[in-house]
Amino acid sequence: MTTAPIRLADYQVPAFLIEDVHLTFRLAPNATRVVSRIRFRRNPEGKGDLRLDGEKLGLIAASIDGQQLLETDYHLTQHHMTIKGDRLPDAFTFGAEVEVDPENNTSLSGLYMSKGMYCTQCEA
Repeated sequence: MTTAPIRLADYQVPAFLIEDVHLTFRLAPNATRVVSRIRFRRNPEGKGDLRLDGEKLGLIAASIDGQQLLETDYHLTQHHMTIKGDRLPDAFTFGAEVEVDPENNTSLSGLYMSKGMYCTQCEA
C-alpha cells in the first residue's frame, strides 16, 4: 500500500519545531528496534496537533517527558500518530520505541535489507 503524495501546495506551518533528535537502532533482520527521543517546542507561527509520519512501524511504547502515553492519549493509523496539541506543553521530549522488519521491507524506503546488508534511503 502506498500513501498519497505530499504536495507543496498542501504545506502547512508545523505546530511544533524539532530541536534535537536521538535515535538508537538495535538491528535484527526481522525485528529491528528503534528507540527515539525527539525534543520539540511549540511553533509560535503554527497551530494544531503533533503529527508524526511513519509506515510499517510496530509501536511498542510512547511517552512525553518520560510519562508513558496511554492509547487514549493519541490516535494511531497505518501512516500517522497524532497527539492533540492542546494536551502538550510548550516544550517537551517525545519518546518512542518501535519495531520494524528490514528483511521484508521491499519498498526501498526507510530501513531495509539488500543482499544481507542493512540500507536506508536518505531524502536529504
